[in-house]
Amino acid sequence: RNPRARLRIKAKMESVFPESLKALKDADPEIYELVQKEKLRQIRGIELIASENFTSAPVMEALGSCLTNKYSEGLPGARYYGGNENIDKVEILCQDRALAAYRLDKSKWGVNVQPYSGSPANMAVYTALLNPHDRIMG
Repeated sequence: RNPRARLRIKAKMESVFPESLKALKDADPEIYELVQKEKLRQIRGIELIASENFTSAPVMEALGSCLTNKYSEGLPGARYYGGNENIDKVEILCQDRALAAYRLDKSKWGVNVQPYSGSPANMAVYTALLNPHDRIMG
């Protein structure tokens, strides 16, 4: 590629994936370089798989934060382990925002925002939309 195209790609990488991996670069340059190559691969192509779509920098920052260090099985206010005061607040805020996004009344509706991987999320959709003995292809 020409130098101008490389600069455009580098600018795009910084706008989509701002550089926030200095600690990784210092601790493990080899993994850091592989992460950089993956960023470039994602920017150069279009993935049509929903679970591989672009994640915004703020979401990546939250997912890479100390929130991931906390085991928080259960529901807000009724966790199996202590120390979830802030996790509970994050989850309740997420629930409130989900209800607001669909203009739903909190007194009439509830929402579970916990599925962390595609399998539980898919299962939630399947059980909501399918009848017993319906077939799923794919």
